[in-house]
Amino acid sequence: MDSDQDSTADDWVILGSGTSTSDDDGVLALSSGCATPASPSASDSDADADPTTALVLAAAAAACADDTYPISDAEDDDLYPAPSPPQPRPISGLFHHTLTGDVAYAAFDPLPPATVSHHAVNKQLVPDPTFSTLIPDDVVRALASTRGLVCLRGAADKDYYVANPLTFSVARLPRPDGDHWAKEDKPPGVVITFDVDDDGGDARGGGGDEGDHGRSFYRPYRVVVAFHVEDGAYAFETFSSRTWEWTIADTVALAENVVPGSGVGVLGYAFWRTTMGFFLCFEPVSGCADLVPAPMEVTDWTCWELGEMEGALSATCTDDKLDTVVIVCPDLSRRTDTGDLVWTMAGHFEGGCLRGRGHVTLLRSQGKAEVVMWDRTKETVVAMDLEGRTTRTITFVPPGTGYYDDFIPYVSSLAAVSASG
Repeated sequence: MDSDQDSTADDWVILGSGTSTSDDDGVLALSSGCATPASPSASDSDADADPTTALVLAAAAAACADDTYPISDAEDDDLYPAPSPPQPRPISGLFHHTLTGDVAYAAFDPLPPATVSHHAVNKQLVPDPTFSTLIPDDVVRALASTRGLVCLRGAADKDYYVANPLTFSVARLPRPDGDHWAKEDKPPGVVITFDVDDDGGDARGGGGDEGDHGRSFYRPYRVVVAFHVEDGAYAFETFSSRTWEWTIADTVALAENVVPGSGVGVLGYAFWRTTMGFFLCFEPVSGCADLVPAPMEVTDWTCWELGEMEGALSATCTDDKLDTVVIVCPDLSRRTDTGDLVWTMAGHFEGGCLRGRGHVTLLRSQGKAEVVMWDRTKETVVAMDLEGRTTRTITFVPPGTGYYDDFIPYVSSLAAVSASG
């Protein structure tokens, strides 16, 4: 990729946190054209509170089971620092499945100690990773997860469920009109996406439930299903938590094959990779679908994966030996004269600790800007920042215990599954 390309170089801002130690380190820049929702600001009551009270509130939020990110970046010489603005949470762990069909959960190792509490954040487990006490069906399958909510499907009753494993809450969805699983050789793609607010951003911002200090909250969301009908054609049916009913869109997309495990929900949209070198975009409010060609910066690489970073859609790509990892972001609100999306560089690095190693798979990102990869030879999931520094890992011990690597990223939060809940 030509680093001298003159596009929006004068209008770039930093996407990732952390500072570079060398002028030759990976670029951490993102054009302001790539929309990333601003973090929600503190309320007036919090801003006027006594500094000691602010510290107590911040420490309580850090101790909350769903908080996996340091609350404050205060300097050591500041006796009563005010909490810094909330930042997007990193992935807490990954749902996947065992060879017997059960849902399993693997949690990342702890993050560094939080500044306010001065205690290391514990490994973020969930109370019931199999959902056996929440759902009456003997076997359920995890299909998608976004910001704390997980969509599941019962093997016996075939019903869809939305659950929050952290708050021990679940809701059974009404039966959809379409037969999403009629083509067993082409399973549907399922995505959870939150409705956007009046400002065009995800409701309540991009970082989860920061600022709620342990209180559960409700945000309207949609479960979007892209299911195969015939000859590479895909239809769409969407469940809305506002109306508590499903709606079939008039749109049909000729997408060849949608990759079921590639779904990402960002800014009210649902996205999937396809086997055509395009990604499929569906907007559930309007019912419009679009096949968007991935840019050359993506398709020129051997491997690429869609994800969400800090509220923006992202595409991470690399070669087969991980000599270079590149992250680009599209601006969903801007188009070129030919109708193509405007893409900007978000970061790149030279493979980090996995450089030169084969048998590595890119996984979907969610929340904090980071790259997540699965090293099959070591049976280890590695998370890296946008400078290629390893931040956390998951090592499966003992190895070879009988599981699928169909990983679904999970970011813990206190999101409610329904308005009444």
